[in-house]
Amino acid sequence: MLKFVADKTERLDKYLASVVEKSRGAVQKAIKSGSVTVNGKVQLETDWKVFDQDVIELPEFKDFEFIPSNRELKIVYEDDNLAVIDKPARLLVHPGAGKTEDTLSHALLTKFPQIKNVGEKFRPGIVHRLDEDTSGLLIIAKTNEAYEYLKKMFKDRKVQKEYLALVHGVPQKLHDVIDAPLVKSFKTRKMKVGPGREAKTEYVIVGDNVGTVDEMALLKVNLHTGRTHQIRVHLAHIKHPIVGDDIYGAENKKKDQELIKRQFLHAFHLRFQKSDGTWLDLNSPLPEELQEVLKKVNIKYDKFI
Repeated sequence: MLKFVADKTERLDKYLASVVEKSRGAVQKAIKSGSVTVNGKVQLETDWKVFDQDVIELPEFKDFEFIPSNRELKIVYEDDNLAVIDKPARLLVHPGAGKTEDTLSHALLTKFPQIKNVGEKFRPGIVHRLDEDTSGLLIIAKTNEAYEYLKKMFKDRKVQKEYLALVHGVPQKLHDVIDAPLVKSFKTRKMKVGPGREAKTEYVIVGDNVGTVDEMALLKVNLHTGRTHQIRVHLAHIKHPIVGDDIYGAENKKKDQELIKRQFLHAFHLRFQKSDGTWLDLNSPLPEELQEVLKKVNIKYDKFI
């Protein structure tokens, strides 16, 4: 068994990941299995707050190594400092949630072995994330200098990120800004609108099938902040959950599964200024499987959005 005396106040999973140098996902798995105790009592909550002098015990971990992946990557842009990847759906960005193989991080380390020590240990080169079932553009840092620069750009909200989302129903407003803070629900472990971190999502309707039995709308979504599941939670909050989202739109799960096997959310546009002063303005076409969904529900859209 490993034994630690906490020297600061922090989330249990985050603290342990740093002291044992393991992925947050591996630590969370150990916590949920009942293998971790705090002051002699089993603690099952990954976000339990530990305080200075708390005594934490947990079993030793087996060494984790990234196994090379032969998965091909679609590279939209690359230079000496960064790369922009067009991530497919159904691909986890980095190890976590019990999955330790065949993530985007594995493929990145195979393609760019020099990023092994860039950024966080189990998230090499990862500057920001997309959900497993979200496709689209993702920036990868190839040097630590680029990593720090890009992290600051995201923190200062200087990276423009736009998505396409198909939602149930048609919002009353053609264009609107959802300004509602987000917090994690202690009971369900999902994100929800409530007293928490600032979150702002802007959308405009770019297509709809008003008058059909199952009305839907295609939205162009602009993120002004980058919170976990932000778009999904905000759209569900205004009663227009994303088609195929079986977490925040669970009431439509059975019907959606006949139409789509993933959530209809695609990060199609990125615009930001590189450290040398030049601008990148990149687009990712809507995947064919999502184009087919739009045909089935009779929604047309401008592919040059």
